[in-house]
Amino acid sequence: MTTQQPPSLQRPDHLDAARPAPGRQLAWLLDHAAGLAALVVGAAAFLVVTVSQREFWTQPSWRLTVPFFVVTLAITAVSFARKEKSYALPLLGLGLAAATLVLGWFFLVAAVVVATGLVILVLSHAL
Repeated sequence: MTTQQPPSLQRPDHLDAARPAPGRQLAWLLDHAAGLAALVVGAAAFLVVTVSQREFWTQPSWRLTVPFFVVTLAITAVSFARKEKSYALPLLGLGLAAATLVLGWFFLVAAVVVATGLVILVLSHAL
């Protein structure tokens, strides 16, 4: 009785091209340095303002939020001036920094969106 060899499973060439080379990640980080910096500063702004806020429904201190927003806006402008291909990174950072300017409204709208989503989810399964 002869045994057959299992078929060889090899990845097609077009799928191997999608996988970055080992040194390519560093090149991507360097190509998108300003966008990543904008995202990090925007996330830091959101974290710092959220932690320092005593009451979420009040206006945060302009002395804390405006400098973060201005720095994030400047880094975003640098990212666009460098013509980095990923616009999502700097815009997400800028959005987070902008959300700190109106943190109370941001959390209120987020709560309404989450509650609406839950109601829709419950009603869609009930019918």
